[in-house]
Order: sequence, then C-alpha cells, then structure tokens
Amino acid sequence: MSGATWLMLERGALLALEIALAIPALYLAVVTLAALWASWRGGVTRAEPGAEPPLAISEWPRLVMLIPAHNEERLIERLLASVSRLSYPRDRLAVYVIADNCTDATAALASAFAGVRVLPRTDPEHASKGFALEWALDWLIAHNITYDACVMFDADSTIAPDCLRALAVEYLHGADAVQGQYIVLNAFDSPPTSLRWLALTLMNHVRQLGRATLGASCSLMGNGMLFSAALLERRPWQAFGQTEDYQYYLDLVAHGESVRYAAGAVVKADMPATFAQMRPQDLRWESAESPMYVSALRLLRAAAQRRSAIPLEAIIELLTPPLSLLVGFTCVLLVAAVALGWPLTLIVALVILACVALYISSALLLERPPLRFYGHLAYAPFYLCWKLWVKLVAVRLPNRSHEWVRTSRVG
Repeated sequence: MSGATWLMLERGALLALEIALAIPALYLAVVTLAALWASWRGGVTRAEPGAEPPLAISEWPRLVMLIPAHNEERLIERLLASVSRLSYPRDRLAVYVIADNCTDATAALASAFAGVRVLPRTDPEHASKGFALEWALDWLIAHNITYDACVMFDADSTIAPDCLRALAVEYLHGADAVQGQYIVLNAFDSPPTSLRWLALTLMNHVRQLGRATLGASCSLMGNGMLFSAALLERRPWQAFGQTEDYQYYLDLVAHGESVRYAAGAVVKADMPATFAQMRPQDLRWESAESPMYVSALRLLRAAAQRRSAIPLEAIIELLTPPLSLLVGFTCVLLVAAVALGWPLTLIVALVILACVALYISSALLLERPPLRFYGHLAYAPFYLCWKLWVKLVAVRLPNRSHEWVRTSRVG
C-alpha cells in the first residue's frame, strides 16, 4: 500500500474520530449558551428564594427529610446545625437520620438535636446509600407517615437556609422531581478542591441550568433532591449502586418523568483536599457498574414510544465524555490534525476546541472564582493525567458498588 493511501486512511480515521467527539462538544456548547442566556435573564426557577408567593404555613408542602449516614460522627452535627437554621416552617418538616450500619457515635450525636429522629439500620449484606434510602421509604409507609414530598441530603453537607423553600416552590408549581444546586463547600482550599469545584460547577450547575432552559430533564446528583410522594408511589426507589442517583434519573426519564432544576436550592459538601484523598473516591466512582449502553437503548425505545425528544437528549448527555477525557481527546486530536496537515481535520479540531473552551470558561463567567483559583489551574495537567490514570485502573478493580465507603477529608 502506497504512502499516499496510508495518508488518506489516517486522515479519514482522524476525521471519523473528530466527528464522534464533535457531537458531544457541540451539545455542550449549545447547553452552555443556554445556561449563559438563562443566567443573563435571571434563571429558570419559578421563584427566587425569599420571593415566593405569600403562603400560610399550612399551605407549604409537608416534607420528610431523609439523611442517610454511615459513620459520619465528624460531620453529622454540622449538617444538622444547618438544618436547624432552615427558613422552612418547622411543623411542615420531619427530619430522619438513617444511621446505616454505623459503628461510631453518629446515632447518638444526631439524637441530641431537637426534632430529629434517628432510624438505626443494620444490614451488612445490603450496606449502601441506595439500600438505606429504599429501607427508609419502606419504613415511612409501614409506619403510616404521610407527606407531600421527600427531600434527601448527604450527611457530609451543609444546607443553605432557603434551600427547602426553593425546592418546595418548584413542587408547588407542579414538579414531581427537583434537583437543587449541589456545589463544593471547600472550593478553593487547595488545587484538588479548586479543580473539583470547576468540574462539579460545570456538571452540577452549568449543564443543569442549560438543560432546564432547553426544556430537557435535569440529572439527579444525589444530594439536595426532592421527590413528590406521588412520584415515589409511581416509581419506587430501586437504585442501589454507587451512582444510584443517576440510575434513578435514567429510570424516571425512560418512564416519561422529568427532573426540574432549582438553582436557588443550594447544598454544599466538602471535597478531598489532596490527591491522595481523592484516590479512593475517584476509583469508587469510576469502578461502579456502568449501565451506559443498556440505558441508552432503554432511552431510545422510550423516545420512539413517547415521541419525545427528552430521552434523546438524555442519551447525548449519557454518552458525553467526562471533562478529563473530553479535554484529553481534544488535545490529542488537535495535535494529530496538525501532524497530518489536512485543513479539514484541523478546522474540525479547532471547532471542538472552541466548544470545549466555551464550556469550561462558562463556570468562570458565571461564578467569578477568586484569584487563587487561577493559580491552582497550574495543576490542571497533572489532574488530567491523574483522572486518565484512574480510569485505566478502575476498569481492573472488582465491583464494590454496593458498599458504603467514606471519603477521607481534611478537618
């Protein structure tokens, strides 16, 4: 085979790879522009926190708050202190801490807070957040606890005072599932937390805001979620892996449900402050079972049966590479396009690069991080290599998706 033929084959292969990456890159660009437009227009939530329609206390929905906790004695008090500062009517809220397979003082510390009921659970064979939530929801039914909606928060979080009101406003405007704005608490304490802040701001806010603006369903992020009692009756909780929130979101979309985004419902959680502390968390996330292709087929069938574009959008979102892979692939394709010297592949690579740059810069435009964040960006190449290494290692690890594994944190 001649050199010219090889060159044509190489250029054709590169173009095919670029087209495959251009689809999610263009998708992110559209979502980003929608998010920037929504931010300029003032958001897409039904009301800003503190500006809700005047309601009597009896008109606010009755909420049940579930807090799954496994050996969280170091942080449970901080969360419950933030619960005590919520602006939501106290007699419309019942708080339950699920002390799941705890061997520390989590239950005792939580019991000391007024208005908090602890539900001890011991089941080592089914020890995970998903199983804990399913058990608690069944417990509520067995004990005839009635409520309008259930809200779920992680035990290592802090909840903004207006968070429940913002979630409830969406419920009052007809939403059966709502996701709040889940962001990083210790955002700029170290290079790892700054880079995690960037990734989660893009995933948990920019994409959520843009997708909501476009009329798509938002994803569930596992923290700061609201579900109506009617929805939980129609679609009982049946998600048990490390990505139980995303599993439930995919199930909802496949059955014609939709998740609304409430940017005013802010919940924050600590992230690992060092790369050594990040390792167990990243490996756990990446080694969790991935229902990607099965879920894509389910969503495709749902789109055809319901003649709806929402499942199709969910497929694109599902197949969009993580930020680390997106940036890595973009750089590789750009270098390859320059090396092969074909203007078409170079143009396509530059378009992909522009889309990715727009997506990343949107977090900076919307959130205006402090100057020290930009110094932490010097660690981005190392972080990118780290994430790529984690993905390679994770595929060789045994599946431990049904285990509680706490992430090490400073403090």
